[in-house]
Amino acid sequence: MKKFISIADLAQKFEKKVKKFRPGSVNEFLILKELNIDSLVVPLSYQRDVSCNDINNNYKQFNKWFYVPLIVAIRPNGDNVVIDGQHKALMAKWSGCVTKVPCMVLEHSKNKTDKECESIEAEIFHALNAKRKNPSYVDKMRAGYVFGLEEAITYNNNLSACGIYVDSLGDIRGHSLNGEYQWRQAVKNYELSTVMKAVDYAKHLDKVWGKGEVRGDIIYGLSALIKFLEDASEDLNGRKDKVLNFVVTEMSKSKPKVWYEGISGSQTDVLIARRIIKSYNALSTTARSQCISDDTLDDNGLKDPTK
Repeated sequence: MKKFISIADLAQKFEKKVKKFRPGSVNEFLILKELNIDSLVVPLSYQRDVSCNDINNNYKQFNKWFYVPLIVAIRPNGDNVVIDGQHKALMAKWSGCVTKVPCMVLEHSKNKTDKECESIEAEIFHALNAKRKNPSYVDKMRAGYVFGLEEAITYNNNLSACGIYVDSLGDIRGHSLNGEYQWRQAVKNYELSTVMKAVDYAKHLDKVWGKGEVRGDIIYGLSALIKFLEDASEDLNGRKDKVLNFVVTEMSKSKPKVWYEGISGSQTDVLIARRIIKSYNALSTTARSQCISDDTLDDNGLKDPTK
């Protein structure tokens, strides 16, 4: 039984199935060099955060067998910028017995500006990690923003419009966003203007909660609530303002988890919106005639997904 197959035979076997891959090549091979660990620097603009949990869970000691050369760019000013492999570089440093590490090096041309260098490096980081390590969506957007990826620019602009940030993206003077996926689903399923209103209400709630952040799931639920109030405005006969007043004056009196605990999945927005309406109906100051019925909820996009 054959243990190996040559690359030549493998290429011939699958060549006709790889229809989107074009012949030819671009750019030049990176050059293998040994660099001093202490000469390496890490860019904050597109690199992911250091994951101590990943190191603690997967590595016991620096093992040279498992070491794959870092990808490093040498800029015109002499900076040795780690494009990929910062965790390996850190573990080599922490080993206490390694001073130089093999690196695959891209030498930028002398006429490149820092911005041009950063854009090239971020594109390499994005290509390597998007295809290999399953980086988070935020990792992809952070790198994509640096080299002008349209999706990343839109993502950043939407965060900024809402006055919130994730890592280094969005309005860094605004509120931190906890749970960007649910916020992203809100932007996907509702108008951005609706989500912006929801974020404003979430920020108001945080004035009392004092977390210094807004939660994506609460934003998602508030977006669904605002959309419902707009769609059902004729049926509600003035109750829209009463519900919004409840959001402003009553929601913050409960702990944040009251509004999202036990809720997850694709119907998070509807379930949180219904929970808010249920609490509004149950408020002692809400007259029976001012309650919102299940039929009204069902007819205007907030049908109970658990039934």
